[in-house]
Amino acid sequence: MTPAAQEHRTITVERIYPNCVDHVWAAWSIAEKKRAWFGEGLKDFDFREGGVERSGFDTDMGTHANETRYFEISAKTRIVFAYSMALNGRIHTVSLATVLFADHGGGTKLTYVEQLCVIPPSDGAEGREHGWRALLESLAAYLAEDTRAKKG
Repeated sequence: MTPAAQEHRTITVERIYPNCVDHVWAAWSIAEKKRAWFGEGLKDFDFREGGVERSGFDTDMGTHANETRYFEISAKTRIVFAYSMALNGRIHTVSLATVLFADHGGGTKLTYVEQLCVIPPSDGAEGREHGWRALLESLAAYLAEDTRAKKG
């Protein structure tokens, strides 16, 4: 049997942050704030409907590149974007992602949902989920530090 040429998967990651929706939204929508948790590999950041974001980083596997296009931005409620991930110039996943922001008792419930097409060879849905969990943990650390800095 010949392996499938692609695989379609959905991942969902939920996080509760103690920070208000305004604070969490700002971390996604303001370039210097996003760069603080997303990483210095964030090269282009045009946060508007139709805008493009590009980022990249190197590992022992090679050069990873991300290209994102924003399709809907509903302030402090929802972001819808599509993005591709490439390794050494070869695209191996293409995704549609939705980020939802909701008040959670003064904090924020963030729900990240991604529908992806995996083009083998790839680290697939597991790689995307691992990456987003790490990024959302980095967001938590940024928000905590930013809160301390504002109080200090």
